[in-house]
Amino acid sequence: MAERPEADRVRYRFGPLERRGLIAGWRGGQIASVATGLVLGVLALRSTPSAGGVLGAMTCVGIAVAVACWPIGGRTGEQWLPLVVRWLLAATRGRVQLNDAPRAGHLVRSDHAGDEGSSCSVEAFRARGRPGARLTGVLDGVHIGGVPTGPGPGDARVGAVFDERARTVTAVLAVRGHNFALAGPRDQDGRITGWARVLASMAREGCGVHRVQWIESCLPDDGSGVRTYLAAHALLPAASEPCQSYVSLLDHSSPVTRRHQVLIAVSIHRGHSSRAIRAAGGGEAGAGAVLLRETVALQQQLAEADVTVEGILGPAALSAVLRGATAPMAAVRDPVAPGHQATGTNLGKPSPRRHGRHGRDDDTSHSPWPSAVDPRWDAVRTDGTWHATYWIAEWPRVDVTPDFLGPILFSPARRSLALVMEPVSPSRAARQVAKARTADIADGELRRRGGFLVTARQTREREGAEHRDAELADGHAQYRFSGYVTVTADTSGELREACTAIEQAAGQARLELRLLYGEQDVAFTCTLPIGRGLS
Repeated sequence: MAERPEADRVRYRFGPLERRGLIAGWRGGQIASVATGLVLGVLALRSTPSAGGVLGAMTCVGIAVAVACWPIGGRTGEQWLPLVVRWLLAATRGRVQLNDAPRAGHLVRSDHAGDEGSSCSVEAFRARGRPGARLTGVLDGVHIGGVPTGPGPGDARVGAVFDERARTVTAVLAVRGHNFALAGPRDQDGRITGWARVLASMAREGCGVHRVQWIESCLPDDGSGVRTYLAAHALLPAASEPCQSYVSLLDHSSPVTRRHQVLIAVSIHRGHSSRAIRAAGGGEAGAGAVLLRETVALQQQLAEADVTVEGILGPAALSAVLRGATAPMAAVRDPVAPGHQATGTNLGKPSPRRHGRHGRDDDTSHSPWPSAVDPRWDAVRTDGTWHATYWIAEWPRVDVTPDFLGPILFSPARRSLALVMEPVSPSRAARQVAKARTADIADGELRRRGGFLVTARQTREREGAEHRDAELADGHAQYRFSGYVTVTADTSGELREACTAIEQAAGQARLELRLLYGEQDVAFTCTLPIGRGLS
């Protein structure tokens, strides 16, 4: 069968970011800013009823309108004000966030104390109610635990991230694709359809899934995987000239070799799933059981959608993933590669691999967090590594094919692209669409009465709400989502160069990136597999 012509391919278009406000599209901060300017203007006129007072009043009103409407770096002045205030207040308290692992110490257990040849074992201290060490600041209250896959004590355990502040529990799947960029248009469209079916299954009434997040990371590769494959499958002797030439090629290309890691995080909310958690026993055990059920169901659906699922990450593998996100370039390792100290489960079955006392799957004694986090205005430093996080403010407004993210995905810079999605149930989606359409009608009437111009963007927003209403009537699922890109480098100079390359690649993909000034530490956590990124 012939491939589908390029002109007949399925194409996608993203609507503009909705900017509805309280009155006629005006946000509360804009209204407060203009109101303050008017009050100050009236006070200036009453205190100085002269030409100078009129000039002062006009100046107050003009500044207020500029603060409310004039965008700087994608934000107006009234949006910058609370961010700058929080930044200055944080400076008075000290911005550096420290890991308490060095101060927690260790516990030493001595077997047969006093006997000759007695043995000692050292474990990280675990405070009651707070397993493992923690990082103060943005990751305070986040820890990693293990969820058993069966009733027996010897069963494998899957890793779970417990976020006490957000009240979420998250499990992570390691997946691999099938050369999507090299597939034909028919295969690409088929895989997109399969992924859409997976997402639609989680946007049903009563589903326990709170967030779904996929993270695609471009990481340095030492070439060990290719060398292992060569040693196992080479048909010629290792001393032969072709093998030596190939090994030499690997040695010369190792500094620029990159590998791609794809993770899918599934989160449940303790409040939204409280009934199911109580039915499963309550507490962390009940939350883990509900999370495991939803994660295994997603794993099966991904397998049916022709996505290779390597398993659910165990606690050690999950810790290794989080450590790798902040590790220097030379220290990054693949936590799910063969031979590494990390496994999970496959379709809920125990993994055949076992580790020693300090290398088992449920080993969380090593803190996954960096020793210190130092937020800067436009970057964040974790130990010896620098990061800069962008928010994808606008997606393509023109028709694009499924591979439109190619320029940024194949950029050689070390970066992580994350998309966090929240499934919206049909009843909730219907209420939200009805509210949006009612607001559009009311705002349009206010603009008509006031003689304000209706812009093309506002028209597109109204058409987008009508389109979503029609999709819901046809039975399609709705998601709330947000995307982030984190660029990582060993030095601040390398970070600036990598950010320039990523911004250029994003422009080719028709993405509008916005650097999240003043909140880089919070933004960085949105590209970690812990389910953050939506309010």
